[in-house]
Amino acid sequence: MDLRREDDRHRVIEELKRHGYQSQSYNILRDDKSYFFSPSGIGGVIAYVVHANVALAAGDPVCHLSDLPKFVDEFISFCDSRKWRCCFQAVTDRCCDMLVNLGFGTIKIGEEPIFELNKLSWAGGRFKDLRNDTRSAKKHGLTVVEYCPLAGRKPDWEKQMEELSATWKKFKGSGEFAFLIGEPGLEDPGERKYFLALLDDQVEAFVVCTPIYARNGIYFDLMRRREWTIRGTNQLLIAESFRLLKEQGYAMATLGTAPLANEHVDDPSQSHIIELALRLAFDHLGYFHRYKPLYQFKRQFGPTSWEGRYLAFRPQRFNPVMLYALLKAYDPSGVKGKLSRQIQHAWGSIRKLDKVPASLLEKMKGHRLS
Repeated sequence: MDLRREDDRHRVIEELKRHGYQSQSYNILRDDKSYFFSPSGIGGVIAYVVHANVALAAGDPVCHLSDLPKFVDEFISFCDSRKWRCCFQAVTDRCCDMLVNLGFGTIKIGEEPIFELNKLSWAGGRFKDLRNDTRSAKKHGLTVVEYCPLAGRKPDWEKQMEELSATWKKFKGSGEFAFLIGEPGLEDPGERKYFLALLDDQVEAFVVCTPIYARNGIYFDLMRRREWTIRGTNQLLIAESFRLLKEQGYAMATLGTAPLANEHVDDPSQSHIIELALRLAFDHLGYFHRYKPLYQFKRQFGPTSWEGRYLAFRPQRFNPVMLYALLKAYDPSGVKGKLSRQIQHAWGSIRKLDKVPASLLEKMKGHRLS
């Protein structure tokens, strides 16, 4: 056992309990992360990975809001001393504004639905389809329970959950995503929560949730289900999980970011060229997510609000290597050559557009992803 790594992990957990605000912050506990702690004694942590000389930080710095500017400035100096570019992925609005003041460029990468559990209601015509779906699932005998493995193991359920995860991996064509996306973690549940949709004690689907300590909230990290399920299985699983969380005293929940969604948050400084580059690259890496269906699925539950999520990068001028580092962080098992070809294909598509300056195209063309 790496005792220093274990000590760092305990320290990170304590900082998360004090300052963990970003919805995916619990996932900085994954083993792929390195940790930056303040040399001046600021309480907090920045979790990051390094690819292609880009230090990619996972979400907001975990610290008190008033310490953000100084803590980030220390991280910038740390990166500069190693000649690394510096990026923050999936930061919140409050962190984004501060990073802009520190000289970062930013682009909105998606929107996150926030559900205030005490205000949640699915009455009215807008939610007719949702109510019909959940009723249909219940009519066919589907029930939703919380599984607490640390309170008592159910090997049969866990075996089925592992089988569903294995089937999902096979369908997706790569391993579990890393970086800010979690994992079932049944071997070490920690403070994860598990909600299962059962039919005759068989696991039809399940969700894994993690705590958002500073917001008394829960993040729905991942969902797995059988290839063929009863109509309304996913809807009932989410709806009943919300109900149980509300009963347990949680204030909010989120289903996670809908990537590349720009429906609810104004962002007049958005760079058209960078947005297009990201969209094309992600489209060509289509196994990452099905973006529009994902957004529509989350919207059907009637979020109380939507919050923007941003990629922040320094230097301010966006460089294709930053996109490469981002994709590599999310799929470390991916083949480098495949990633490079996909990104270069995206640049080739951009080249056909009249709005792209020739100087930028030449820079993209000449950049070597390494």
